[in-house]
Amino acid sequence: MAEHEFYRAEWMTEDQFYCFQMLCDVMGGGNHLCGVVKPHSRGIELNTRHFYAATYDFDQLTKAVILAHDRCIRFEIAPSGPGMIKIVLFKRQREGRMFERHPTIEEAIAKHRSQP
Repeated sequence: MAEHEFYRAEWMTEDQFYCFQMLCDVMGGGNHLCGVVKPHSRGIELNTRHFYAATYDFDQLTKAVILAHDRCIRFEIAPSGPGMIKIVLFKRQREGRMFERHPTIEEAIAKHRSQP
């Protein structure tokens, strides 16, 4: 994982800071977040107009998916008012109930390639 010299908000737990570090990696650094990172239950959220959800050129979506599976973080894109999206991240673990776990990228690929 890349090292970060970004400000860690006082409210952030270790898991929230881990999610923040991933968000910074996805966006190309903390200086590219274009919004305020806030707590979202046990995770974090960012409301923004600036996220390039593509799979190849301007591939923040692909980067987010790969990093989420590698780091065991649930990454969600949700609506957030006119012209905006909300990015939500939660730290998870490899085992547990559906809302607690997160598969590896290999497990996710195998699951979806086996479906018609």
